[in-house]
Amino acid sequence: MTERLKTFLLSFLVPGLGYLQNGDRKSFFRTVIFFLSVLLLGIAFQLFTGFWSFLFILFVLISIYIVTAIDATLKLKAINQSIRSGGFLKLFFTITFLLVTTFSFANRRTIMGFDIMSMEVSVMQPTIFEGEKFLIDTWAYKKISPKRKDIVVHSFYSQAGLYLNRIIAIENDRIEIKNGIVFLNGQVLDEPYVFDINVRKQESKNMKAFRVQGGQYFVMGDNRDASFGDSRFSGTITIDNIVGKATDLIYSHDKSRFGRALK
Repeated sequence: MTERLKTFLLSFLVPGLGYLQNGDRKSFFRTVIFFLSVLLLGIAFQLFTGFWSFLFILFVLISIYIVTAIDATLKLKAINQSIRSGGFLKLFFTITFLLVTTFSFANRRTIMGFDIMSMEVSVMQPTIFEGEKFLIDTWAYKKISPKRKDIVVHSFYSQAGLYLNRIIAIENDRIEIKNGIVFLNGQVLDEPYVFDINVRKQESKNMKAFRVQGGQYFVMGDNRDASFGDSRFSGTITIDNIVGKATDLIYSHDKSRFGRALK
């Protein structure tokens, strides 16, 4: 393998590793610090939870890899082998970098504050269709409480797995369904996200009045006829059940829906 090719390929293993291969430690450390700074800024400002900011951060990180790989390769000179960085040093930084980044992304919900999930059922149509992928802000409720109409990924105490539903009522709310219309605290709830075609089954049309207890949330899917994993059947949830808030669509078969905010 030629030195140029080796330098180029190493640069894609760890950002700037090609510089270290050439013995340019200063450029290597500068690149790693810049890469990690961008990553940390993205985490601190929760840029991974919005479609366009997510793409921007991804673009910057990939650009760092590409630009430094090309630069290190073009700057490669016939350097005395003795001043080039040894294999142990390159191996150490490679393993350290890969361990840190792999651990961070593997635990992205807690460390980076986001996740990406896909919709496999029609529970949230027409807001989210089957096959679409969306971003989740897993830090959304660190400082604030969930609000009515937030779309949340959650679990139920009585069931395994995760569900995606919309918060319809919060603590002390009185909720009732008559002829497919949701009444919240005695007032008709405006639900532009619910289509008549999705409210035909008896379970979707009527529900006796229910008072949400303190610290509880009542959730339902936008497609009421397909949503059998919601509070009508499985009970209310608490903040401990909530994984995060769904924010933006990140993938759809319909290109016009890319980046759509979930409301």
